[in-house]
Amino acid sequence: MPDLSSWPWQVWALVAVAALVVGILAGHFGWGKRWTRSFGELHPDYLAGLDYLVSEQPDRALDMFLRLMDANADTIETHFALGALYRRRGEVERSIRIHQNLLAREALPREHREQALLALAQDYLRAGLLDRAEGLLHQVSEVPRLRANALAALRGVYERQHEWQQALDTFRQLSRAKAAPARSVAAHYLCELAALAVERDDILVARNFLREARREVSPFPRAALLRAQIAERQSHRELALRLLRLALDEAPVLLQEELPHLLALAGEERRDAELEALAQTAKSRGIGELKNLVFAAVGANLASVAQLHSVIETVFAKDATLGAMWRAAGDDLERAAQELGALLAHAERYRCGECGFSGRSFYWHCPACQSWDTFESYAMVKLR
Repeated sequence: MPDLSSWPWQVWALVAVAALVVGILAGHFGWGKRWTRSFGELHPDYLAGLDYLVSEQPDRALDMFLRLMDANADTIETHFALGALYRRRGEVERSIRIHQNLLAREALPREHREQALLALAQDYLRAGLLDRAEGLLHQVSEVPRLRANALAALRGVYERQHEWQQALDTFRQLSRAKAAPARSVAAHYLCELAALAVERDDILVARNFLREARREVSPFPRAALLRAQIAERQSHRELALRLLRLALDEAPVLLQEELPHLLALAGEERRDAELEALAQTAKSRGIGELKNLVFAAVGANLASVAQLHSVIETVFAKDATLGAMWRAAGDDLERAAQELGALLAHAERYRCGECGFSGRSFYWHCPACQSWDTFESYAMVKLR
């Protein structure tokens, strides 16, 4: 499927014109009738408004269509389409004007009023006016045919406000309506609540939340990671080590963050055995996992450890950029690894597989597109 977000304005303008013309004709003539009238019978201001839209004069186009809406009740769906177009393009103020103008009409049918309330709430969300959006979404959620859409948007509001209990309650309502996202989302909400409980030193409550999370999804690496933190706080070192191993086995993406922690729990006497086990697991999973391990090890200054030499050599040999770095270092693998470590210290280490957002920190919840579980290991290594 083509990436619609990359389409230029001119293409969107043509799409808008087509949508507007179809909507206008549908309302003006009625579906199912013979198309016997000509464009000359349309209100001349329609064509003027379309001309303003195509010639990139959106304010004039908007004023024209709003005036026409007052004169013709058959163009409401067309204005919904126009409002959605403005919202997609980030012109939220124009979209808000359209939907507020609709709501100001006393004769607006109830179903259109409800639709306009939902559209206005979506405008407020896009504008970051979360309180206003929340109020409207609560109102719309009482409408059976719009309930699922309103609750889904409400869940997004609560996520952005970090109101995890309300997000979880809304997820449960969506689940009863068979419109909920994956159960892992509920598990993440429970982990967020558990993390807050740990911060309050309320370990019993945290454990209860984590138990619920595992009922939603099992195994769930984030829950294992939090359980490891709790075990370590309570001086249960061996349990913490087992749980951290479990989390890393299920989510190798955590390795760059957690490898030093894992080795600290294992202690100096078991460090080499832990690294050997990680190397064997990575080899069984392919070059992607090997590269992830190498970057984690290099970042933790472990390139000189004998158990990792073959892994590092394999990764450098199979990656063109790293291979060039190796040759530039005079075929000195340890020196090349040190140079890689210097580059990684300033590199973005993770990327969202959904929207492409990248950064040096790992997130379970992408701060850009609000997706869950989409961060993957990523390092753009460039030779100086």
